[in-house]
Amino acid sequence: MSGHATPGILVAVCDAATAADRYGHLLSAVERTRAAACPPHRALEFTAGRGLLRWALDHTLGAGAAASRIVLTDRGKPVLADLPATGISLSHSGETVAVAVAVGRAVGIDVQAPVPITDGLLRRCCTPEQQRELAALDPDRRPTALARRWTILEAHAKATGRGLTRRPGRFPGPLLARRGHGRDFAWRTLPPLGGCAAALAFDGPAHRVRLRIALPAGTPGPRRTVHDTHPH
Repeated sequence: MSGHATPGILVAVCDAATAADRYGHLLSAVERTRAAACPPHRALEFTAGRGLLRWALDHTLGAGAAASRIVLTDRGKPVLADLPATGISLSHSGETVAVAVAVGRAVGIDVQAPVPITDGLLRRCCTPEQQRELAALDPDRRPTALARRWTILEAHAKATGRGLTRRPGRFPGPLLARRGHGRDFAWRTLPPLGGCAAALAFDGPAHRVRLRIALPAGTPGPRRTVHDTHPH
């Protein structure tokens, strides 16, 4: 690696087919073997996620980082074996894949296409107050609003590395809040990525964080840079 890491957090999003086609060659031999053993849909998803993640590593940590060894914890959280202080995370929903790389921070990202609203999902994602706010929205806005709350829980679970429990903690506050804090991790919702709701969670000291959102490989939309403050 060049040793010239870009500080902050890089989020990259792409459609799965494009990511697999453009970045599939970046997978390690072990990853290619794993993908070959999967059913076609799962193989595409895995190749797209790992390929895009390795592209993001190269653009964050410098030349050679794309070859970093990725291992899983006993709870399935991906980590860089030789660079454990750099946080990584992946998410898939529908045809969209998103990844995050954070220098010096744990990080979790989640994307979720709108899904039908059920009582179980409401109880899992929303406090009673948030459920009332959801019911007050126009019906066509409710699935997206609920998907946003789900991504907050998932992103936080991925950042902590503990995963979702049967009864995940629901974060209080306004239903459509764009940022918040819980259990030593900040979270913020992101602009819709590939038609999906999206959220990011990360730890670290409460100082200014540089967040970059990249749409590589010809994905429609501009690259964006957001200067964000770690919420209290």
